[in-house]
Amino acid sequence: MEMKSLSLAAGAVILAWAGVASAAELWIGAAQADITPDRPISLSGQFYNRISTNILSRCTANVLALESRENGKPGDCAILVSLDVVSLRDTQEEFKRYLAGRMPGFDTNKIFLAATHTHTGPTLAQTNFNNYGNAMQPREYVPFMFERMGDAVVKAWESRKPGAVAWGLGHAVVGANRRVAYANGTSVMYGKTNVPEFRGLEGWEDHAVDILYFFDGGRKLVATAITVPCPSQTAEHLHEVSADYWHNVREAIRGKHGRDVVVLGFCAPAGDQVPRPMLRNAAEERMLRLRKLSRLQELGRRIIVAFEETLAVAQDDIRVDVPFAHRVERFDVPGRKLTEQEYAEAKKGYADYLKKDDKIAEVYGRKNWFKRTLDRYEAQQKADPKGTIEMHVLRIGDVAIATNPFELFVDYAMRIHGRSPAGQTVLIQLASPVGTNGYLPSERAVAGGGYSAVPQSSQIGPEGGQVLVERTLSAIRALFKQ
Repeated sequence: MEMKSLSLAAGAVILAWAGVASAAELWIGAAQADITPDRPISLSGQFYNRISTNILSRCTANVLALESRENGKPGDCAILVSLDVVSLRDTQEEFKRYLAGRMPGFDTNKIFLAATHTHTGPTLAQTNFNNYGNAMQPREYVPFMFERMGDAVVKAWESRKPGAVAWGLGHAVVGANRRVAYANGTSVMYGKTNVPEFRGLEGWEDHAVDILYFFDGGRKLVATAITVPCPSQTAEHLHEVSADYWHNVREAIRGKHGRDVVVLGFCAPAGDQVPRPMLRNAAEERMLRLRKLSRLQELGRRIIVAFEETLAVAQDDIRVDVPFAHRVERFDVPGRKLTEQEYAEAKKGYADYLKKDDKIAEVYGRKNWFKRTLDRYEAQQKADPKGTIEMHVLRIGDVAIATNPFELFVDYAMRIHGRSPAGQTVLIQLASPVGTNGYLPSERAVAGGGYSAVPQSSQIGPEGGQVLVERTLSAIRALFKQ
């Protein structure tokens, strides 16, 4: 198939697309890399810096390489990478440049990275904090990660062989809506529910688990991609390196299906979800005690139940020849404009933190949080704000996979699922950022305010979110000839 690079309206461009998918033989390769340094390192996920004191579980890069072949001729391809980090920022673009030197001739537009959003993984950006002490610096860590991740990508690509795929939909209660709504119309992340003003949780909760199973020619499981609508931040305040609940999932799968099985953990849209209950807390804690499990172990158990139950029926429909296509688009969406009141609030917040010592926990991070917001306000005086998005859309049989770079609120996922022509639609957030990321709140979240919905938290608002929905659906329809 001939690769296409097409310009679209409004500055959008298709970076890579081999055309409409047709049934073809699927070649599969997979590999894993340990990206955990054996030195203390900064852990990302909070406004304050945490230096690791121990390793609770190893952080990994998990790689899946796919290629279609018709009559022995290579067709389209994709390399998917799941990383145990909180977010990626500019990491993907840097890694693509690094990878170009190791895989000359490979179209690096065909690779996407996605973060599991563990809050106990290595910090990637040197500017996140102002003092790392004697810990491994992010600027030291990133080349270390690239080398190991690059080894896994090369291994996965070079080891691809004819294989087969199956897929299915399971369910597991992992994420809960974390925005608490009150009688006065406001919402608060992790707000109190035991007060008379409590009126409910702000949004819908998604408990779907999308699973793809990849087999070798002998029908042995070699890899799986599991997408859960919940960030892996159960142990979010620890000073220990941890892959969070994904470690428990990987260990359970490998214990039953083989130590070489590569498990890619992806996060579906879950900007307003968290892996801890906001209601029935006492009953939840009692059940953990009765089961003699930690919260991490319990969430892993729930996902494994969904994995095994889905596999039990999906293995009756394993496919060898499937339609396969990978479309990569870059396009702009409207940015979120700050109001005068929002600007005044950010200005006051910045002024308050300027008076505080940067050595105090959270001060440096909070100060820069407000400063970036003030910079955006100044920029919007000269031009309307916008954000650039890279979106990967794949078709694998009846399944559509679509990425976005945000902590995307569940409302937007609901809109895509409701209108997608695919038999099963898998949405992956925190993937392939090219400069625009952060929370993307819903209309009702913006109205309620609070962290994750205020301008400091989000570069893009509901207007841009709806553009993302429409562009995602348009790309899926193109791959499904609709």
